[in-house]
Amino acid sequence: MTPDEAGHLLAAYARGRTEWLSRTASALQAGGVWLVGSLATGVGDEWSDLDLIVVGGQPVLDGSLLTIEMPANGPADGGYLGAMYDVAGLPLWVDWYLWPPHAAIPREARLLTGSGTPGTLDLNGTIDHLGRGQPGTPPPPDVFALAMLPLAGKHVARGNHETAAAIAAMLGAQAGTDIAAALIDVLSDLDSNHPAAALVRRHLDVVRSKIRGCNAPA
Repeated sequence: MTPDEAGHLLAAYARGRTEWLSRTASALQAGGVWLVGSLATGVGDEWSDLDLIVVGGQPVLDGSLLTIEMPANGPADGGYLGAMYDVAGLPLWVDWYLWPPHAAIPREARLLTGSGTPGTLDLNGTIDHLGRGQPGTPPPPDVFALAMLPLAGKHVARGNHETAAAIAAMLGAQAGTDIAAALIDVLSDLDSNHPAAALVRRHLDVVRSKIRGCNAPA
């Protein structure tokens, strides 16, 4: 994959992410749908995932390729579920925060549909104040790895090498200077028939191509 091809894929992904968010938010049956994270505060980029608060409703999981339920990541009277979707041939990760109907909304959240009242704390502070859910059953190792590999990849692309290396090490990658290559090696050891595997590989190919483009001689 050339850097130009990678750039076109990322541009299509960013457009598809916006379209997916608009379509999904309008279809949700909930008291309110709020966007949090980097895209809510205007500092998101072409690699950004989606973080959604759904007040008194449920996530949209139709079309998801994998899901991970981790109650301790969300409020005790709500919950948390992460899901991966195919958007323009790349993996879109969505953090779904299931929110109690009468709880304050994190201060940085941006309203998409419905209503609610922002509080004075950020997302993590608000969840800590509300009380977190109890830890659940850990996801299968292959599913967890497929969810984490694109996260590590985007940190590589952004130049956050320490964070990327820490995630890679957690996934059992061999230590080395080429973190993107190490992540691909991890992927090669996973179930290639999983519906998410091809998308994750394409994501890592895009990361490597973008890195090569940035490092090419002027």
